Amino acid sequence: MRVGIIGLGNMGGRMAKRLLEQGVEVGIFDVNKEFMRTYASFGAEEAESPADLASKFQYVITVLPNVYIVKEILVGEEGLMKGFSSNSLLIEMTTSIPSETKEINKMMKHAGFRMIDAPVSGGVKKAEEGTLSIMVGGDPSNFAEVEPLLEKIGQNVIHVGDIGAGHTVKALNNMISAATLAVTGEAIALGVKLGLDPTKMLSVINTSTGKSFSSDFKFPNQVLTRNFEVGFTLDLMVKDLKIAMSMAEDEKVPMFISSASYQLWKQAWSEGKGNEDHTTIVKHIEEMFDVEIKA
Repeated sequence: MRVGIIGLGNMGGRMAKRLLEQGVEVGIFDVNKEFMRTYASFGAEEAESPADLASKFQYVITVLPNVYIVKEILVGEEGLMKGFSSNSLLIEMTTSIPSETKEINKMMKHAGFRMIDAPVSGGVKKAEEGTLSIMVGGDPSNFAEVEPLLEKIGQNVIHVGDIGAGHTVKALNNMISAATLAVTGEAIALGVKLGLDPTKMLSVINTSTGKSFSSDFKFPNQVLTRNFEVGFTLDLMVKDLKIAMSMAEDEKVPMFISSASYQLWKQAWSEGKGNEDHTTIVKHIEEMFDVEIKA
């Protein structure tokens, strides 16, 4: 199988390397030429433009910062749509706005091309391991066609509905993740303030009903170690929360807990923490509590 990838950042680059390791022929394009040289050294085929990539690879994955860049990559002067053919299939893995995904799909269908949306969850480490969760929206036959490819980078590959459904689930999942991380941070910060050992608190939480991915993985590996290694930035989390809250606003439904969480994340973002890892939200909480959570 052959696949082109546009966007070689934290996630796209690691997906490219993982696919190469799995014996897939991979084409690449990125505006960052240093990224291109790095992954070409692993065996990827460099393309001169998105159109060039699309003309050589039936399947093209886009992993870009936002949907507006995706649109430009599609319709620009040397965009993907200049190189696509009738059997091409776009696999849109950017974390995006579902309504925009549906508009892109309409444009693609009108031009005689196909697409699915397939955002991921799991971060850099799981991208390296090929154990991402991938939530797919689109025609079931298109999904079935590329499911073997997606299974090379994802451990849990789930078709969740029509086009845009993948991006919808991704935003809602991250809304839960953000709220869970924040409330765990507040609880442990309060415990430290009251004289408790955070390591022992986590031992209790992770064998009790308060356990979550945040308490089980993020706190031991990022917070207690004071590591805060950048994998998924706070800026990206705020972007995902904005998408989720916009969907709620469109549907005219209240989101009491999520709204409060969103305000906390926006406050940290407004203070210049956007380029730091999203677990930095715990540092923001620590500043308010005047404590430090460490082993």
